[in-house]
Amino acid sequence: MFEVEFYEDRSGNEPIKDFIVDLQAKGQTSKNDRIRSEKILTYIRVLQKYGTRAGEPYVKHIEDDIWELRPLDDRIFFFYFRDNTFVLLHHFLKKTKKTPRREIEQAKRNQTDHLERSK
Repeated sequence: MFEVEFYEDRSGNEPIKDFIVDLQAKGQTSKNDRIRSEKILTYIRVLQKYGTRAGEPYVKHIEDDIWELRPLDDRIFFFYFRDNTFVLLHHFLKKTKKTPRREIEQAKRNQTDHLERSK
């Protein structure tokens, strides 16, 4: 089993956790948001159980140490940190065939920030 942590920025915010909580709240009145939040949580549980060995359609390697969870059109970048722990870095809604470079760069910035503050 792996542990999954949420990236926390320098202000103490956890953007992905906040996104999921907001989506769950919207899911009280929106079937689409309820399905999205349930799918995201299911994919996180798959990551906890199988890690990157889960393979597609659950996870996909992007580049370097960056991987993505792939529930529906949502994408959540993550990396293996240490001690069987993955850190969820950045979320976006995929609208194009190719992953936008700016989204990958944001995940890398969050990864660098996390690593620098975890020393």
